[in-house]
Amino acid sequence: MTKTNKKSNTSNLFRKIKNKLGSSQAGSLEQVEEKLLENASNPISTHQNPYYSPDQVNVLFLSKRGLSRAPLAREVMRKLLHFSDHFGSIRPSARGISDAYEFCPFDKRMILAAEKFGYQLSGNSRRVNMAELSSANLIITLDLESEVHIKSRKFYIRGQVKPVGMFLSAGEPPYITDPFDPEEAVDGLANYDHIIRSIEFACSNLLKQLPVLV
Repeated sequence: MTKTNKKSNTSNLFRKIKNKLGSSQAGSLEQVEEKLLENASNPISTHQNPYYSPDQVNVLFLSKRGLSRAPLAREVMRKLLHFSDHFGSIRPSARGISDAYEFCPFDKRMILAAEKFGYQLSGNSRRVNMAELSSANLIITLDLESEVHIKSRKFYIRGQVKPVGMFLSAGEPPYITDPFDPEEAVDGLANYDHIIRSIEFACSNLLKQLPVLV
């Protein structure tokens, strides 16, 4: 239905109602009619969001489980974006790649460690799906498993894919330490602090390079 038809139908409806009402009630009804006609001519006005952009860029962080590293990277990126010129134009998201951890709650140890750094984590792991892969403008793989997962699904991917190692210090391991891997674990919660600092460093560099990546 066209905007003109919407206006015409609305006017006809109010004309019938006003004929059944007295003049005092009709006056206030006219004000309502004017507002509705205004919204009919501009339907977007009733759903405006000052932070919405039709050109919003989706940055997707991927890790094996989606329980700790990817959710943290999303929160770190959100905080950095909040104080940057990109606020409102970029939407970070986080996913895992394994069915085994679908809907599992986030790692409690990471939640506690992140609080010390000013990050609030809450929620459950979600496995990335084909639609999310294809709609992402930029995918950041945080571990080897997610990198391999992406390489086998290039057909679905339209955006860029970058390993997190590109944004870490030279000489550092190319991936973010897996807190669940006993071979990589160093010292309990101290290991989580190292993971958080590494992700902060990577996200800070990612933010600087975003204009050329997306």
